[in-house]
Order: sequence, then C-alpha cells, then structure tokens
Amino acid sequence: MKAFIGLVKKDLGLMKFWSWMGLLFFGMAGMHIFSGYISEPELMFPFMMAAVLILAPLLLLYTLRVEGKTQLWLYNPQSSLKLLLAKLGAAAIIQLIAQLFISFYALFFMRRAIAFFSSALPIDQGIISLQLHIFGTAMHVSVLFMFLWTVYHSLGKYPAIRHFRWLAVVLVWLSYHVLVERQLWKLPIFQNSLSLFTLMYAILSIIFFLLASRLLDRKVEV
Repeated sequence: MKAFIGLVKKDLGLMKFWSWMGLLFFGMAGMHIFSGYISEPELMFPFMMAAVLILAPLLLLYTLRVEGKTQLWLYNPQSSLKLLLAKLGAAAIIQLIAQLFISFYALFFMRRAIAFFSSALPIDQGIISLQLHIFGTAMHVSVLFMFLWTVYHSLGKYPAIRHFRWLAVVLVWLSYHVLVERQLWKLPIFQNSLSLFTLMYAILSIIFFLLASRLLDRKVEV
C-alpha cells in the first residue's frame, strides 16, 4: 500500500497540478471579466464544463507522455496494473479538487447561468448525481486516453507502421465510437435510465483499463 501511495504522490508531482489550477483560476477570472463586460454570464458555463471535463484526462496524458520518453517506469518492480491505477488515482484526486473548486465558484457567482443551462443537465436528479456524472465522464475519458496511448506506443515496435500508428489510434477510436458507443446509445434501456447509462460506461472503462494494462505488460517502447 505504501508503494502505491508513493506512486500516486509521484504522479501528482509529475502532473504539476497546482500550476494548472492556477492557470485555470486566471482563465476563469479572465472569462468572468469578459462575460461580465459583454453582459453574457452564460458564457462562463461552457468554459467551466469543458475545463472540468478535460483537465484530469489531459494531465494524465501528459504524465504518460513523460513516462514514455524516460522509459524508467517500465523497469519498475510494480505491476503494470498498479502503475496505471496510480496514475488514474492521481487523476481522480485532481478531478475531485477541480470539481470542488468550480462548484463553489458556480454556487456563488453563476446562479443565473446554472438556471439557463438546467434543462440540458440532470440537475433535477440532484447536485450529487450531477457531480458523480461529471466525475464518471472525466474518468472514462481518462481511461480511454490511457488505452489509446498504450495502443499508440505498442505499435512503435513495428517499423513498417511506426510512422502511421497515429492513424491506427484514430481508427480504433472511430471504431469504438461508431460500432460500440453509438450503437449502445440507441438502445432504449440506456436512453431511459441514467444509472444504467453510467454503469455501461463504468464497464467500458474497466475493459479499456485492463486492455491498457495488458499492453503495458508487453513493455511498450517509444
């Protein structure tokens, strides 16, 4: 357990979270001033939702990129599953802090904007449900980024396709989106139940995480 906590702390350091939070704060302050200047406070809401959904996935992708360059973590005695789980844990911590920060901001400064966008969000099911939905979406995107990263770097072992592996990643993502995700969206059972919809993405996230762990076990190379 101590080794795992150490890995999480290391990944939090790699992510330079507080620097990004400072950038997010100044970005929100600038957007707040701009939206107030043009008398359109609703502009803040899309900005905040985008920020809270992509911050953790992008920071996770950044740490994977750093690890891919150094290659040191591939010789870590910990299992690939534990290495990736530590990164996902660090991303989860960042996501929780970012959501708390943005939620407090929205609560005190954006009541009008929240009311304006309430019809597009599951607010009627409760704030906690909304927060869990946001958190789950960010974690699913993080796991998907992790899986696509391992696919990209595992293909680097094959010289014939090394310079075209980005195309393979795009094809994998498109196949998932068109053949799996979009088809599941059409099923009535998922359209009528947010809980089942969330469960579906949780299962998909677990599958992608295990696949990423398996690819990393094969010592991906850059």
